[in-house]
Amino acid sequence: MLGVVNPTLESMRIKASYVNDLSGAAVLSNVVMPSNEDPFRSVVVKWMELDIPFQSTGLVQNRDYVRDNTKVYSERNFGSSRVGPQIPGASSDLPSLLCFGTAVGDLDDMMFGVINPTLEAMRIKASYVDDISGAAVLSTITEPSMEEPFKSLVVKWMEFDLPFQSMGLVRNRDYIYVEATNIVHLSNGEKVGYHILHSVNFPETHDLPGRVRANTSICGIFRQVRPNACEIYVTGLMDPGGDMIRKLVVPNMATAFLSTLKYAHCGQMKKLAWMLEKRYTEAKELGTPNRELICVTCASPITGRKLGDFGKSDSTCKLCFGHACHNCKISKKLSFVTPDLLLARRKVTFCAVCVNEAMKAPAAEAARAQIVATGGGGSKSIPYPSNASTASSISESSMY
Repeated sequence: MLGVVNPTLESMRIKASYVNDLSGAAVLSNVVMPSNEDPFRSVVVKWMELDIPFQSTGLVQNRDYVRDNTKVYSERNFGSSRVGPQIPGASSDLPSLLCFGTAVGDLDDMMFGVINPTLEAMRIKASYVDDISGAAVLSTITEPSMEEPFKSLVVKWMEFDLPFQSMGLVRNRDYIYVEATNIVHLSNGEKVGYHILHSVNFPETHDLPGRVRANTSICGIFRQVRPNACEIYVTGLMDPGGDMIRKLVVPNMATAFLSTLKYAHCGQMKKLAWMLEKRYTEAKELGTPNRELICVTCASPITGRKLGDFGKSDSTCKLCFGHACHNCKISKKLSFVTPDLLLARRKVTFCAVCVNEAMKAPAAEAARAQIVATGGGGSKSIPYPSNASTASSISESSMY
């Protein structure tokens, strides 16, 4: 464990010099530091970068990751067969990964970020966690309810972009799968969240032009271990549909597994958007209050802009409509689905009090409000795409 723990940049450099596990790193925030009682215990938000083959040629870019002491492991094959039960018809050397660690956030916030039973919810989730590039909801089996707002069972299609795809050297992989989410209570009263994806196939879900149909099976388990901290366990395997492509698929799988770290953030941003919509509805009925020209956080007077203050404009909190000086205002990039079903991302200004209030708001309440607003789960089955152009894209360029 002395070789594992590395809560500082200096210890990360020393560890990397021995185990050669990364090429660049930074410590972003320390949540829990080692103590005299627990010298090997730490929770740290980090950034890291991994060198990719061919990166020096400019054909691919290095991958970087932000992680909270979360590790992703890929299975190594020491022989032609795998010990343990075999999947009939499956190769013994399919890429399989295991991810476990600790993420900052509440379990309900995390599950609110996980659940995405509609195409609009999938787009919003993808804008925060960047886990897929294309998606469609094919059939809804179980919708979220007022009693179980995080429970869903949906048949979906998704697509991952692969390196070299734009050059025509490889084709993207797509998947038809069943996705299940919920929070269950164990016999000891503990709450545990789960997120399961398992490939399925139907006669109607034919192969799409320009894509290779792949298969995957992933299971994620989340449990609250202390306030504002959840343990993550994710394991899965993937059949990418071709032996030569497997080395390109594993980094994509690792990135998708590490996206679980962003689920709680996604849930918190969805709560902010929900509170913003609620306050906007109230303001349309009651009007916006006239606030005194002082910062609601530090109480400093709001004065006119001085010479040289360009880029330091004062703003109004969009929740309480109070003024916030340029030192105290907090900007969050939120995702919204427009009336014409397009995804838009906008920077919205808040004060610290309202952000704290939103972070503490029950995610289950926001999830139930979402159910009411959509007239139920809001899920709609859509026809399976007949060609590449009709598949729904979830790319950064389509968000603006």
